[in-house]
Amino acid sequence: MEEEKLERSIRKSEIPGLTREEEEAQLAKVIGIAEQNLEQAKADIRLANEDLADLMETYDAKEAEGLALWNNATAKLNAYQHGMARLEKARKKPYFGRIDFQDPRLSFLESYYIGRVGISDEKAEPVVLDWRAPISSVYYENSTGPCSYTVSSEGTFSIDLKRKRTYEIENDHLKDFFDSDVVANDELLTKYLAKNKKAVLGEIIATIQQEQNEIIRKSPYHSMIVQGVAGSGKTTVAMHRISYILYNYEERFQPEDFYIVGSNRILLDYITGVLPDLDVYGIRQMTMEQLFVRLLYEDWDENYRICPVRDAGKDGAVRGTLAWFEKLQKFCSRVEWNTIPRTTVLFNRKQFVEGLRDGRVGVFDESGGKNDPKDMVILMTGEAIERYIRQNPSVSAQSKVLMLQERLMGKVEDEFLGKGISYTSEEKKAIRRSMRKRFGARQWKKSVYEMYHDFLTEQKQQGVRVEAPQEELDVYDLAALAYLYRRMRETEVISEAHHIVVDEAQDFGVMVYAVLKECVRSCTYTVMGDVSQNIRMDYGISDWEGVKKILLTGERDNFCVLRKSYRNTVEIANFASDILAHGEFPGYGAEPVIRHGEAVGIRQTAGRELYREAAKICKGWQTEGFDTIAVICRDQKQARETAELLQKELPVMPWDPEKASFEKGIMVFPVEYTKGLEFDAVLLLSPDRESYPIDDGHAKLLYVAATRALHRLEVLHTGNLTGLIADPIPKKNKKRVSGAKKKIVIVQNPSGGQEAPLPYGTGAMQESADARRADGKTQGSARPAAAAPRPTSAGAGWTSRPKPVISGQPQKALHPLASLYGSNSQTAQGSGRVVGNKQSAQAAGRTVNGTVQPRVTGDMHARTASGVLSFGELPDTAKLRAAGHAKIDHSIRWVQRKEDGLYLQSRYGVTRLSPVGSGILRVTFSRGEMPPVHPAIAVTRVEKNWQMREKPTLVEMRTPEMYVVADKKTGALRFLDKDSEILLEESGQDRCLIENAPNGGRSRLFFDWKKGEGLYAVGALGKGGIHLEKTARCISHGVENELPYLISDRGYGILLASSKEVIFCSLPVYGNQICMEGTQQPDYYIIVGKKLETLLKACAYLCGKL
Repeated sequence: MEEEKLERSIRKSEIPGLTREEEEAQLAKVIGIAEQNLEQAKADIRLANEDLADLMETYDAKEAEGLALWNNATAKLNAYQHGMARLEKARKKPYFGRIDFQDPRLSFLESYYIGRVGISDEKAEPVVLDWRAPISSVYYENSTGPCSYTVSSEGTFSIDLKRKRTYEIENDHLKDFFDSDVVANDELLTKYLAKNKKAVLGEIIATIQQEQNEIIRKSPYHSMIVQGVAGSGKTTVAMHRISYILYNYEERFQPEDFYIVGSNRILLDYITGVLPDLDVYGIRQMTMEQLFVRLLYEDWDENYRICPVRDAGKDGAVRGTLAWFEKLQKFCSRVEWNTIPRTTVLFNRKQFVEGLRDGRVGVFDESGGKNDPKDMVILMTGEAIERYIRQNPSVSAQSKVLMLQERLMGKVEDEFLGKGISYTSEEKKAIRRSMRKRFGARQWKKSVYEMYHDFLTEQKQQGVRVEAPQEELDVYDLAALAYLYRRMRETEVISEAHHIVVDEAQDFGVMVYAVLKECVRSCTYTVMGDVSQNIRMDYGISDWEGVKKILLTGERDNFCVLRKSYRNTVEIANFASDILAHGEFPGYGAEPVIRHGEAVGIRQTAGRELYREAAKICKGWQTEGFDTIAVICRDQKQARETAELLQKELPVMPWDPEKASFEKGIMVFPVEYTKGLEFDAVLLLSPDRESYPIDDGHAKLLYVAATRALHRLEVLHTGNLTGLIADPIPKKNKKRVSGAKKKIVIVQNPSGGQEAPLPYGTGAMQESADARRADGKTQGSARPAAAAPRPTSAGAGWTSRPKPVISGQPQKALHPLASLYGSNSQTAQGSGRVVGNKQSAQAAGRTVNGTVQPRVTGDMHARTASGVLSFGELPDTAKLRAAGHAKIDHSIRWVQRKEDGLYLQSRYGVTRLSPVGSGILRVTFSRGEMPPVHPAIAVTRVEKNWQMREKPTLVEMRTPEMYVVADKKTGALRFLDKDSEILLEESGQDRCLIENAPNGGRSRLFFDWKKGEGLYAVGALGKGGIHLEKTARCISHGVENELPYLISDRGYGILLASSKEVIFCSLPVYGNQICMEGTQQPDYYIIVGKKLETLLKACAYLCGKL
């Protein structure tokens, strides 16, 4: 009866119907609207690109009006591009849910579909609501019946929820739909979770659970700590929370107001890949160490290196505690109290009397050494000074000095204006001079490093065993230094983040959070972690009480618990829980979603067969369709050796902590670098008793490794299996273990290894997985279907037609060097934009009679399937914009001549100038060891015939064909020919900038190219080159033996020793620069030659192609 009433009400309200036919019709309608919106977005981007092209042609690079218009147009283009990304998501899968409800204030039913992004029709009426919209919370949190939702600026609204419907949509086809009181019922949720990693990520928004949604939608004006068991979605919830806040609180929070802090770079890279799918761009991400370096501002010394926590035993435990922070606080207060003068400030008027003495006019002391009370002027009392120091505990010591000094000088001026006595001009000057530095200089006399050394020395004297760092600093050193800067030396309060998200928070001691609270003010926090995954042994967090007292100080701050684990199958979850049960610590029990899969496998093999057997297991998983496979080792050394040996058997990503990333394929990781990650299948390699002894720390470590697996987990060992797996659970801990008995498959290795006997559970062991499959008994298999081949990027290989010549239109004359490129050349300037695919071609061209007329001639190179730019392609503006950084000191501190060249040392790093020939100079910058010669460079010799001369302000170097001058103050290089004609100059501000970035970092080289200078990127692989003028283009070729080569009509060339992505930019907005991806050691060759032939031959000589 109720169903009939509801259907009649729906028909009366003219909202979408409920039958499959009506739902299919509605889907087709929404897809049509999404298509129209997408086409409009493409048109907007095309017009924005044309506007930029017109601006480049109309204005000179340095015109203020042109720059302002350029910035506005660029911002508009970026907004259009982000909007199109949203619309593309809407087009792929328009919605996943629907709510029908009755608002008591209205007489009719309302209905809304809910999707990853909102979709509106041409009248701006919403047809699909964004999942972040306030009313969408009803879909995630409520059952049918009376309920409410809250709009932050308007209040709470009550409604009667009549229906909640969930959809499965694939490839524009409605596969299924059902009505339910929960977001994703057990059947649907299990179906989603059983997919491979990539597919699961795509469905997250559709399957957010009520407890997760409540955390996502909590107010950002309050801090929150979330204790979440392994697989509860902590990282995912944190990212969705940022997306929700930016959507609903855009007036208060912008992307730059957020910091995401992770425990390692690999986790941050993984997060970076998730955020754009949530419509989040421009969030700053950093490790905790990098955050503290940032908080040191100009006091950070580049000569120090960042290292893991040293002395992980008692030292680490001491330095990570709140007690350690409190000792540091007391030390700072004591230094401040003893340093700032606290005696009454006064002066004797007779000590400042202008007169004539020995024929000289001046201000003299006429007091005769006596301080008559009637001549004494009291400016500030000692009590007032002490009161000010005590009443301003949050003000730094240096700021107190400046403030006291300012007050004192104000008192001096008040004395001069008093009616009691008048002072001459010279007497006033003399008194001011005597008082100017009464409380100290404008800068604190000791550096933070000196003060930290004093603090550690004091602690040693008190019996605390801590070692002072030498050349390396860990997170607790950096936290202490950041606090010392804030407490002692800060003079200007810099606004940092308004909201900080910390992931894997249990890895950091309470001292870290105490420092954060002091150093980043007016900030709220979302802190995510699991104390059961604290792998930092003695110095992480074992319970949240200390952090609660520091961060949760407001009445509406929250502590939340996520107990349900969505990641692991029941079999994997039980196996991991049994590992944890060997520890002697309290924890938060996990409640796995009931999803069965294969039993956990334990295999023993002979030592010589270990890696061959591991490769066999991984190959089998790939055959079954798993995209992401991890081989987890105990430490970095084992991971490096394992990767090298496995590479002999099958493709494996090499282990390098600076370059490793989360990607599709087989990855080798040490346990500590897997935090926050998850994989379709995991192989635990050689977990023996030496690597994992039975103690709390190693139980947590192995638990982390085991819980990384979504679908399959196997253990491969050579004997002496760790007791955390092989030994029975202690009787006193058994009550902490919940869930079903562990299911373990014992596999006899055909290569001859025998399975070590397991002393527990043998009677309950299950038959082999193969046997169960044969009997048809396997249920809830977690194995996904074989993954389909990943499609290449849209439009790859789409080529342009020749640009039509319009009758009577003047044609731009070719530059004299244009012959270098032949008929296949491209002009990367103004309207001659190179595009990479059909979509961008439409953006750059014009539509005539429905046909796109490209705006460039010749070949257009498409972006590769991996996302790397191809030669001539326009880069994203994010790659052109240098990262924020403190002032860089490139000034030359010392000069040294060595066999391989001239070394110029600055605080930032070392520049080496190595003459390769009379007209060829290799320039290398490094902050460590110098890089070897690039494999594509055939010449390794160093020219011996060169001279150098050091002057007070310059360093000079000469070869028979060229002359180099280095400015000692800025470190900038100037390259001249043998006649001292300037060819090229580095920028005097930031000549070189090294940035942290995925896949090896990033280097930027800044040059002052001359106005009107003709620059050309040489083509390769049969493709023409590019004329570079007021543009940004990729100039690399994507192959190992073809290096980017720039030629200037001023008589020089730059050969860049990099096979990674290299971007040229001469746009004034971003500066004249060359950006080299994948390296933090820029390496290039300057070639001098007045003839084009000379420059080409010299390049061929260097590359062994002459």
